[in-house]
Amino acid sequence: MSEMRKQKRVWIDTDITLGRKNSLVSYCDVDDGYAIAALLRSVEVDVVGISSTLGNTNDIAVSTQVAKDFIARFGPNSVVVNQGASTPFEQQDGQALPKGVSAMAEALAAGPLWILGIGAATNIALLAKHYPQLLGNIEKVVLLAGRTSIDQHFISGHHQPKPFRDLNFEADVVAYKYLLDSQLDICLVPYQACQPFWLTQHDLLGMLNGSSVARYLAEKSEPWLLEWEVVFGASGFNPFDLIAAAYLIDEQWFSSEHWQVEIVQGPSDTEKGKTKDYLICSDTVNSGRSVEYCTAISEQSKAVLLERIKSHDMQHFVLGMSHVNIIVDDISKATEFYQRTLGFVLAKDDQGQLMDYQGVTMSSFALDAGLSDGKVNVDVRFLHHPQAGLYLELMHYNYPQGKQQLPSQPKTYDLGGPRHIAMEVSNCNEVFNYLKKQPGVTMINTSNDYHPNKLDGFPITFFYWIDPYGVQWEMEEGRQMGLSRSIV
Repeated sequence: MSEMRKQKRVWIDTDITLGRKNSLVSYCDVDDGYAIAALLRSVEVDVVGISSTLGNTNDIAVSTQVAKDFIARFGPNSVVVNQGASTPFEQQDGQALPKGVSAMAEALAAGPLWILGIGAATNIALLAKHYPQLLGNIEKVVLLAGRTSIDQHFISGHHQPKPFRDLNFEADVVAYKYLLDSQLDICLVPYQACQPFWLTQHDLLGMLNGSSVARYLAEKSEPWLLEWEVVFGASGFNPFDLIAAAYLIDEQWFSSEHWQVEIVQGPSDTEKGKTKDYLICSDTVNSGRSVEYCTAISEQSKAVLLERIKSHDMQHFVLGMSHVNIIVDDISKATEFYQRTLGFVLAKDDQGQLMDYQGVTMSSFALDAGLSDGKVNVDVRFLHHPQAGLYLELMHYNYPQGKQQLPSQPKTYDLGGPRHIAMEVSNCNEVFNYLKKQPGVTMINTSNDYHPNKLDGFPITFFYWIDPYGVQWEMEEGRQMGLSRSIV
């Protein structure tokens, strides 16, 4: 088993419109919803915030409200949607900094951050301009944009009236110019990488039998799919933003090059008789700065991404073991016991501060703990086992006070509740002999003949013991341990 990778902290900058009408016969893109849903359901990333931007809509209130509605339905409480810039980058001088930008800066100040830009890059450029001291914390900016030449046109259907625009780039060209002049690590996910990835009617039907977010996206996608089929002559649609989001989930899905990029002007391929700017990145560009340019995504990614979105079960929400809670009569005494018997140490948070909280009276804590009157006074201390990676949460309730005597200790074979906490050890006999001498330790069998035995036909040896707080522990020897500190 390989060591578990640390989650990427991700900020999403989105122009989500989820199929809203932009005319009597035309609908806005739905792919932002797919991107956000996939990221929220992927253990590889931790979405820390969302900002709204322009692109699919010219009204920032629209993308803000759609994002808020989507997160209210399907997002965690920890993710807040912040309104971004209402006008392009060059019109921002003298205006108050949008909340979406300052909130992104706060997240960036808290630690390394990946930024996904699936709309106009206005907010990201404002971040770079107003918070240069924080840019070292940006791991990478992933942008849905770019092409290899002016002659490369974005056509997906057999009778598409005109090519698609490079929408995110064209929505705020000046913002892209500013970002390209910075030292930020930039990855471009262009139409070229997205075009082979199709969602069809068959896929939407499969989503209708999936999770609530999958059903919601499928229903929102039906008019969008119909437009692609009737107007463009396509048999499905390309979920562009989902492909860009996939890069943050697994970079190994992508083939990419490190090429120079430049912005050039040429005849418009979407409006006759006009010129426009193009974002060009290829091995023939000899000026500008280098970026990562994705050329393709593996076929296996589609099945994985759709399964993430469709999944009913808890597989994509449970991230790992958090802690074991133990109610004690004296936190200092309990701390000493677990330090002495099992080698636990005082736990620290990411800032190096002890996780020791005395006299907690937060009403939100009380309500979450099921105390309907919102009143509580509790001391909390976390211990950490540096080898096993296990956390203990010791609690002493000053108010309310429950039963002050331990309940009768259930037998190992009694029904109901967890019977033990298991820890893997390297030498069961030495651990047994050590623990048997420790005050407060009671072996599950107090007979002098009780000792660890190797199981017949298995390389496993174990024994049980009970601590002063009624917790039954198993110490086990013989299972292979992976680098992630879980049994194999």
